[in-house]
Amino acid sequence: MIHTRTHPRPERQRRGFTLMEASLATLIVGLGVVSMMQLFAACTRQNRAAFDMTTAMLLAQNVQETMADLEFTDPAYGKTYFGPEGSQTLATYDDIDDFNAQTFNPPIDSVRKPITELAQYAQVISVWPVKPNWLAANTNPSAPDLAQTTYTGAARVTVRIMHRKASTAPWTEVYRTSWIRVAG
Repeated sequence: MIHTRTHPRPERQRRGFTLMEASLATLIVGLGVVSMMQLFAACTRQNRAAFDMTTAMLLAQNVQETMADLEFTDPAYGKTYFGPEGSQTLATYDDIDDFNAQTFNPPIDSVRKPITELAQYAQVISVWPVKPNWLAANTNPSAPDLAQTTYTGAARVTVRIMHRKASTAPWTEVYRTSWIRVAG
């Protein structure tokens, strides 16, 4: 009698991965790791840019707060003198035009004290007259509509915040703001 098998013979069980499976898994994991490293680098750059922008905005606001309580024109010389008078220093500036063409490095805080920890930043300030009914005047200092010393009763104060990564690196502008100050 011939005995036939009614049950198929179980196949030999595999153990482990084939070379192709292992290669594919390594490739997938490797791509994931590379992608995560690129994402980490991008996040680090964005964090640095956000830190620089926040610091720059704070430094510009420090200048605005410093100038908030100052006279529009010089208390002693009135409208006849533009810029710091004689031997004035930062501590004795008494009107807004004293700050014109000044660069502070290290930058100053709102009470005019240098912030030495932020020496990689600089505040560059300009003050230009505008007419109260023509606020767009003097937007281009290289081709002014009004002479800088013209008294109009209004001025645009512009603060540029500059940054450099190292003391020998060139300055780059990271933030700029301006506001109108009216005599009153």
